[in-house]
Formats: sequence, structure tokens, C-alpha cells
Amino acid sequence: MPILTPKGYQYIYRLTAEPTPLQDDCGTLCGSVCCQPGRDNDLGVYLFPGEEVMFSRRENWLIWEAQDPTEQLFPASWPTPVYFVRCTSLCPREARPLACRFFPLAPHLQRDGSLLFIYETLDLPYYCPLITSNLPLLDKFIKTVAAAWQVMLKDPRIRDFVEEESRYREALETPLRVIEMGV
Repeated sequence: MPILTPKGYQYIYRLTAEPTPLQDDCGTLCGSVCCQPGRDNDLGVYLFPGEEVMFSRRENWLIWEAQDPTEQLFPASWPTPVYFVRCTSLCPREARPLACRFFPLAPHLQRDGSLLFIYETLDLPYYCPLITSNLPLLDKFIKTVAAAWQVMLKDPRIRDFVEEESRYREALETPLRVIEMGV
């Protein structure tokens, strides 16, 4: 299985540049709570291994933290360091990290290897109407996220992460809200 290259990340960023969960800006429903700097100093996202190539690290809207992947319970296959980024202001939409582009969807690998998409199950420090209000997500968004994950899961490090997260949810017996793929 190949490691995701800078060219691969560029492709995924182009692929996910436009589609959004709703026709309108979902931030109007919650006041862009997940994008508000200063609300919660810990609020941010982890970058996937190698995703840091998409940034110069001189972005004035990001604070970077290099962290030990073992301390953050990432798979042993993840390189040191892992990068955690926090926004200092609203980010340029075209530069959002992948975790933001995929939200509120998360991949879940069944034990037979089949891939499902579910609503994110992380405990969030805010209310997200996309998750709690059962708002229908656009088919184009769902299909785009699915296409991006098909590429990402070819990287064994990312596949390890999704496998571990999937087994963790199952061990906790976390109810999964599966996203139905449009035809």
C-alpha cells in the first residue's frame, strides 16, 4: 500500500475544495462555532500524516503544535510528530485541513473491510446542528468525502487509524448513525 504523497494530498484538496454539507453555509446555523478562535483554546484538528505539506507553517490564521503520536493514542505507524492546528481567525475556505472538509462525516471500517460513513461520534465541546438535527447532507458532499477516503485509505497509516477508531467505537458500543449513500 502506498504512502500518501504531496501530489496525493493536492488531489484530495482539489477534490474537496467545493462541496459542502448543505446548500447554504452551515456556519449560519451555529455561528460557525467550530471555527471560532478563542472559544476553547483546545479546539483544533489533527492533520493526517503528510498533510502538513499543504501548509507553509507561516499561515497567520493557524497555530501549530507538534505532538507525540503515542501520547495522543495514534497508531504506532504514525510518524513523529503529529501536527495539531488551531485557528486564530476564520480560515481561508480553500486552505481548510481535511478534518474540517470531511466534517461531520467519519469513516468506519466494518470487520469485513467494508467502508461505511457515519456521523462523527467524538465528544465535541459544542453543538453541531449537522449532527444533532438530522439535517440532510448534500449527495455531492457525501460522494466527494467517500471518494477522498477511498484514496486516503490506501495509505496504511491512515487505514490503521480508521481501523483503530472503528474497533474503539465497537468496543464502546457507540451507536453508529450511518449515512445513506445517494444513487
